[in-house]
Parts: sequence; C-alpha cells; structure tokens
Amino acid sequence: MNNIILKVNGSEIPLNAFVSKTFINVVEALVNSLDKIPEDKKQIEIVVK
Repeated sequence: MNNIILKVNGSEIPLNAFVSKTFINVVEALVNSLDKIPEDKKQIEIVVK
C-alpha cells in the first residue's frame, strides 16, 4: 500500500510525501497490531464521522 486519500467534508486534501508516508506507516502499524487481520491486505479503509 502506498497511496492515501484524505477528504474533509467531501473535499480531497492534498498531502505532501512526508505526511502521506507517515499516515500510511502509522495506520499500517496500528492495523498490524490487531488480531485476526489478514496478512495479504490490499486496502485499509477508515471512516471517521
């Protein structure tokens, strides 16, 4: 996984390379720490409302 899209109120927010990579690394680390997560993850989706 190497792509992240951030939307706020439906508008896409551009991310620079550092912020994008940081988001990806943090989310992957959190998800990998959970039980029963498949090893072959193709997509992680997070929705905050």
